[in-house]
Amino acid sequence: MRLVFAAVEHAAPGRGRAPDWSRLWGELRRPVALALSVCVVLRVVTTVVALDAAYGVSFPHVVARTPSVLVDVWAHWDTGYYLTIAQHGYPAATAAQLHAGTLPNTAAFAPAYPWFVWLAHAVGFGWIAATQVVAALALFVALVGMVRLLDGEVGAVASNATVTLVAAFPTAFFLLAGYPESLALAFVVWAFVAARRGRYLVAGVLAAAAAMTVFYLGVVVLAILYEIWAARAPGERSVERLRRDGLRAAATVVPAAVSFAGWMAVCDHLYADPLAFVRVQRNWGRHFAFPWTLVHHTVSDLVHWRFLDTSTASVTELFDAVTVLVLAAVTVVVFLRVRRSYGVLLGASLCLFVFQDVLYSETREVLVLFPFFVGLARWVGGHPWRERLVLALFIPSAYFLASRFVTGAFAG
Repeated sequence: MRLVFAAVEHAAPGRGRAPDWSRLWGELRRPVALALSVCVVLRVVTTVVALDAAYGVSFPHVVARTPSVLVDVWAHWDTGYYLTIAQHGYPAATAAQLHAGTLPNTAAFAPAYPWFVWLAHAVGFGWIAATQVVAALALFVALVGMVRLLDGEVGAVASNATVTLVAAFPTAFFLLAGYPESLALAFVVWAFVAARRGRYLVAGVLAAAAAMTVFYLGVVVLAILYEIWAARAPGERSVERLRRDGLRAAATVVPAAVSFAGWMAVCDHLYADPLAFVRVQRNWGRHFAFPWTLVHHTVSDLVHWRFLDTSTASVTELFDAVTVLVLAAVTVVVFLRVRRSYGVLLGASLCLFVFQDVLYSETREVLVLFPFFVGLARWVGGHPWRERLVLALFIPSAYFLASRFVTGAFAG
């Protein structure tokens, strides 16, 4: 990854006055080059790992005979749900399901990503390829926005480290598989870019889009509201300040409120339950619970080595437990030393993760929380041994989880 960064340093914007379009390209040149490089490298590396895990050393011959395996190898687990929704829409609950109080699993999946998959298919991509084209384009857009945002906040070195940690994270392969994480990441990043520029209506729309991609990202609105509060100018008359901040808050909140109201209406129509997208989590054994219940359950599983059994989640519970603990520590660091709105986003997400009775997929879901990686980058910054330690832990874990995923075992 260092070679990638070295190769794109020459793409850094030059100085001097220039026409607007030239200045814009000068600002975008480094983010675009870096994002494109990371996307290509991540795709090549994860695909080789996936093919090797699925077909062994004979995978070059398999690819030569059936090139479609390059995309089919990633079509597992939730990809099937997203494809079903993209192809057929959300199926209504049957009379038997309504009588039994059960809900179709598809109710758990937000609509934005399947809609983009449908759009990609409409312009000519096959269905499975469409899931990955959307993911790849979204990751590119997310990284461009992330580099632009972080270059101005923490500097190019820390920005590079953040992107490295995103690409090396154990579940990073989900960013290019048929999953919505990269699309959600793009919406979250650009919502903060818009908020930082004072375009709160745009930020609100993007936050709503993030929530309609991954439901729990409604918490992005809270972080943007904190941005509004933190951006207040001292010395203004209180009435003027309240009016201005009230309009900004409304511009931020209303799009998300309208989106959730519309989705609740759809759920009420399809499932006779406006909160079906929340209650369907029971199908995976997830229920609301106070954090001490989760602690007791997780510690019991770890102490008695139940994470090594053959259940669906099994060893991934260990990854999720470590992720939540690290997220808790990083949240404090980010809130105190990086940016408080980022800390609000991480803290609100952490609350959603721990107010349940079982850990499930947190190591994947944290991918969309880019401030998490900013905090990790701050910890490894200026300490080569820390960077080596983190990468030494991340890379083998990434290989292990990617191998599980493509061979049909649960990976997050």
